[in-house]
Amino acid sequence: MKYIVLLTTSHNPSYRTRSFVKDLAGCLPGIIRVHRGKKTLLQLALEARRYGAKYVMVVGERKGNPSLIRIYQVKAFLVRTSLMDHIASIVISGVKLSRELSISSKAYNIETVGVDSTQCISNTCFQLADLFIKIFEVKLDLIKPDLWIVISEKDHTTISFKNRLGSIVGPIIGVRRVKIIGGKAKDSS
Repeated sequence: MKYIVLLTTSHNPSYRTRSFVKDLAGCLPGIIRVHRGKKTLLQLALEARRYGAKYVMVVGERKGNPSLIRIYQVKAFLVRTSLMDHIASIVISGVKLSRELSISSKAYNIETVGVDSTQCISNTCFQLADLFIKIFEVKLDLIKPDLWIVISEKDHTTISFKNRLGSIVGPIIGVRRVKIIGGKAKDSS
């Protein structure tokens, strides 16, 4: 299997954050979930390179709930003692885990991904769509992908995942804001 993203938590995650990471890994293709333990960002970058992953996502928490997803891009080679760049942060306003949703089902045999941003009107929503298109190498001409990453706005921006039948799979993520960043990764998590 080709891995795109190495997914992990911050140090000492709560049960809810671990469940959220497990939900994400279960519905998105090309994700390798690793236990953080005492690993530094440098060690995570080396592990991502070992699996051939291009990105590292670190889920942070606040008061036991997932509150932030930091996204790093793994470099092809070592540059000034850094193996990856912090490219974006998604600030989470809340999550609903799949076990909390009575309508959620499982995702099986996911190979192709599409991004549905037809309900976007804000910059945050479009930034999220662009970010997922970049990370998952989404082909924009796909008519019926195996999984839709649906970014929508009503009262606030949400991310949900739907299988080819239109059923919700995985968690629903409320997004407060997205910060697109450039520069070196700092080991602050």
